[in-house]
Amino acid sequence: MLGALLAWEHGEGMGHVTTLKAVAEALSDRFTFDTALCDLTHGNVLAGLCTPVQGPWLPMSEDYRISQGNPRRATWGEFLGDVGFRQPEILRESITWWQGVMRECEISLVIGDCAPCALMAARGLEIPSIAISTGYLTPPPNMDRFPVLLPQYSTCIYDEAETVQIVNSAVAEFGLPPLKGLPEIYASSDQIVFSLDILDPYSAFRDRPPLPPMLGGDTEPAAEGDEIFVYFSNDDMKNPELVEAICTLGPAVRLFVPQIDLALAAELIWRGVHVEADPVAPALIARRSRILVNAAQYGMTCLGFAAGLPQVAVPRDLEKQYNASVAASRGVMCPIDRQDITVEGFRSIVLDAYEDAAMTRRARDLAEDLRPQFEVNQRKMIRRRVAAVMDYRV
Repeated sequence: MLGALLAWEHGEGMGHVTTLKAVAEALSDRFTFDTALCDLTHGNVLAGLCTPVQGPWLPMSEDYRISQGNPRRATWGEFLGDVGFRQPEILRESITWWQGVMRECEISLVIGDCAPCALMAARGLEIPSIAISTGYLTPPPNMDRFPVLLPQYSTCIYDEAETVQIVNSAVAEFGLPPLKGLPEIYASSDQIVFSLDILDPYSAFRDRPPLPPMLGGDTEPAAEGDEIFVYFSNDDMKNPELVEAICTLGPAVRLFVPQIDLALAAELIWRGVHVEADPVAPALIARRSRILVNAAQYGMTCLGFAAGLPQVAVPRDLEKQYNASVAASRGVMCPIDRQDITVEGFRSIVLDAYEDAAMTRRARDLAEDLRPQFEVNQRKMIRRRVAAVMDYRV
């Protein structure tokens, strides 16, 4: 079998690894896998497919941004400026590492989730590559520049043309032609985007349809559940007012926090919250829940869309703010500013959403409208797209 490299370079959370897993499982009869991850915390997700190793990561630095007044990142190009794309030595070190692995392991295909340096390394060696992830995290390479995604955040501290010159000064030695625009760092043999059209900020630039979002299992339309399902990260749960509000909502609360702090879990259980130790199947969430409470993470937002469940969200970063803005514009989510959380305020918003029949109706209607996008056979389409890149029959 051919050798494929699974790569992940920036970001956090289990979603990056579960996306790589889903693609690898669809291709396991064709490829063996080597894997390099920027964070091995969730590497066990890939057990049985490969043994991940520590790979390079793009280091986040906000020193210059803070010196400029600390504006929120207006574009993806601004994010890239903060994670090393204006530092030639970081790019050279990373691409050198990736190309060394690709040569040593005799890689025939690179599959990258948030892995722009790995994609560039593959392109320099003329190895086929596929960029995968959500629409927000997989910008198309055919844009002249990265657009502003949220109008309230439009201040740029970097000159994108200057960033292109810096990147070009670093990548020429690796067999790469000069970039014309910064989005070209994502140039690859194909992009497999797991997204709903309404949540893809770059949909106008795509030349291939998206595949259904990764939900972690089959879902179903919401039933007449009465639980509040809560999904946050450990960092989200460091807010004591948020924790207090969750513990005093009133209706039954079921919560999942990946790798939850054990002391926090014990406190929540003692106060009547049903704490799940493992991810909950989407079908069970749809069956038991009346509303979802989360941080507008991509997977949970899409699960709410698929099941027809209203949501309350406390977005943590710009990607999640974007998801929340889309969901709120459809009338199916109530976003809460993290800075404005109080126990009474949070509890009031959640309980209002819990009782809001009109919001529930809108969520059910949206689920019906989106149903065709969820019914595409994801595994079959992954296999077809990779077969086209590698020029073999499925």
